Amino acid sequence: MAALTTPPGMRTTAAEAAPLPRVPEWRRVVSVVIVVLLAGTAGLAFDGVFTLGALIPVVAVAAAVPGVVAYALVRVLPLWASLAVNLLAWLTAVSATLFRAQALAGFLPSPASARAALLGVRDSWKALLTTILPAEGDGRTIVLAHFLVWAAAVAGAELALRTRAVVLPVAPAVPVLAAAVVLGVAGPGSRLPSAAILVGLALVLALVRAARSVRTIVAGVPLLAALVLVAVAAGSVLPFAAKPYDVRQLVAQPPPRPLAGVSPLDQVSAWLQNPYRQLFTVRSAAEANWRLAVLDQFDGVTWTSSAGYLPTSGRVPADGDDVTGARDVVEQQFTLQKLAGPWLPAADRPQQVSFTAPITTGLMADPATGMLASTATAREGATYRVTSGIRRYSAAELREAVPAPDQAALALPNGPDGRTAPQRARLATIARKATAGATSPMQQAVRLAAYLRKHADYDVNSPPGHSYRSIQFFLTEAKKGTTEQFAASYALLARSLGLPSRVVVGFGPGKSQGGGVRQVLAGDVLAWAEVEFKEIGWVPFYPTPARSHAGESGDVAEGVSKQRQEVEQEISSENAEPAPTPTPHRPTLKPSPRKEAARIAWLPVAGAVLGGLLGGYLLAVTVLPPLRRRRRRRAGDPRARVAGAWRQTVVRLRAAGVPASSGVLTAREVATLGVTALGAPAYEPLTGLADLANLTRFGDLPADPAAAEAAWRHYADVDVLVRQKVAIPRRLAHRLAPGSLLR
Repeated sequence: MAALTTPPGMRTTAAEAAPLPRVPEWRRVVSVVIVVLLAGTAGLAFDGVFTLGALIPVVAVAAAVPGVVAYALVRVLPLWASLAVNLLAWLTAVSATLFRAQALAGFLPSPASARAALLGVRDSWKALLTTILPAEGDGRTIVLAHFLVWAAAVAGAELALRTRAVVLPVAPAVPVLAAAVVLGVAGPGSRLPSAAILVGLALVLALVRAARSVRTIVAGVPLLAALVLVAVAAGSVLPFAAKPYDVRQLVAQPPPRPLAGVSPLDQVSAWLQNPYRQLFTVRSAAEANWRLAVLDQFDGVTWTSSAGYLPTSGRVPADGDDVTGARDVVEQQFTLQKLAGPWLPAADRPQQVSFTAPITTGLMADPATGMLASTATAREGATYRVTSGIRRYSAAELREAVPAPDQAALALPNGPDGRTAPQRARLATIARKATAGATSPMQQAVRLAAYLRKHADYDVNSPPGHSYRSIQFFLTEAKKGTTEQFAASYALLARSLGLPSRVVVGFGPGKSQGGGVRQVLAGDVLAWAEVEFKEIGWVPFYPTPARSHAGESGDVAEGVSKQRQEVEQEISSENAEPAPTPTPHRPTLKPSPRKEAARIAWLPVAGAVLGGLLGGYLLAVTVLPPLRRRRRRRAGDPRARVAGAWRQTVVRLRAAGVPASSGVLTAREVATLGVTALGAPAYEPLTGLADLANLTRFGDLPADPAAAEAAWRHYADVDVLVRQKVAIPRRLAHRLAPGSLLR
């Protein structure tokens, strides 16, 4: 078949037909720098998983070092050797910085440190799922972020240096960002700024690698920065941007740690018998009750806690997204004295905790209740600081409150003897009598506390116990008891009315020592009850009468503030229209975890599905075309390699607007249209490649490796011309089109 002739006016000189120059060095350097910034940005998205102080130096090393190594070795070593050197460099960096291990021969990592690093990468995610975020960031957990950022920087730098791909070097940073989002949903902060910056850097990288001149790059960067700012502003108002869905809800997490020890409610009488024992001091501007333990399970004999404690570096999660209301931020500093047990007192609800000397580790918190504990054995003299948000309640928000549908907090089980039905019936009768005339659930709760304060006397010498039998004896015969009986009686009576309740043990404010310091003694022990209401949460009620209320009506409560007392009096005296009486408790089965998962809101799930589909599509159009080109270039048969080069050229010409189709146009016609679209420099590679394609397919030209290499050189020249002649938006649209998956 005759070769194509040169169209008139398109004759090329030897200089014009020479191979095009390689990518300028400054583009390669800038590309590597941007890839390093991409990996670092994705790594800093772990700020919801680790503290920034621990994260920044780790990410800086993990992003910068592999970029430098890859650039230094790209002309010296093949890809596999460069990757091996980077792996060795990573093990050395991890050993020296995270595990503080001595290197062998001055630079090689020891076998023990290498094994610890690899095991950390494998197992650290398990530890992060059982830690309240942000984690402390020790070597065995933060090594995961170190490895992911290092791997992303290595892969991105090698792609930027060894290929001409425009967007592909961005791909390694995307899984790092995805891992940070998944692991950091339960942590503080938002991953949206990191995602926006990563997208902006990806666009800058594409601009640097594809723009025709430095002027185009300089003009395009401010526009891209403006687009990123707009994306951040728009993204913050998305329905699930502020409240992202936590995929860990669908994962069976390892069980949190239970705490063994005597229930604080069982210790009340012992504390009261030694009332001057110094337990702790607290420095605070607020006069508050110091909560120690929350007990939410009753077995007919004793109250216990179902709390599961997780390690924390200081943060205590909020008490549910559905709980709203005003809070007063209160700072406290506690110094422990003779307080036994693992529990740590604090004002409800703790938000941030920090230990000082001599204890600096071992802090744990229960995410559900906010209770604090420590695994340290030596506690006396330990000092820690707490920031709490103390809830403020108003009569307006409490007046129409509705009990929460918490079946576990309504349970009135049989005791060990199994013959407690009459006792439960008696409790229900007393509860109805105590709240007679109440017109709302909140009025019932308030009047029940007032009834107990009037019905019985406070007596520190009363025998301990809070079983069904003890409570019935307290209510019907003795009519005197300690704060243990008052709080336990309230919780059981409230449950018989359909009000979900639990018992809290803590201490009163203590005696002022001057300078904002209060000394809390064992005699300051105080127990109260809490009732759960929809959209409000757990509201405390204080059924224990004041210890010195001679001549009082019994309305003065132990531990209640003056403001709260006024609110309760206002609610109790109201005569509103009758409200539906809560249905008495009837045991029901707790929904299974599978049914609970099915109740997930459809909007976050739909958004996640759509986002996943979009992300998968973008990943496919980014990854599949280069893989297909690689497969065609490495085909075993030289004929197939020549055909593959022609096919890739046809695909590239489509971006230039050439309606190239092997089923409609001949190779000569495609080459002619390509020269028209790309100009005279395209004549030599297109005509040469068209001749090779025709002769290997239809002629007798023997296909050898040399012909295949020549065909792919022609393709590379055409590819460079397309990048120079076709604007970036048009090439990007061609790349993102669904047809790119099939060409």
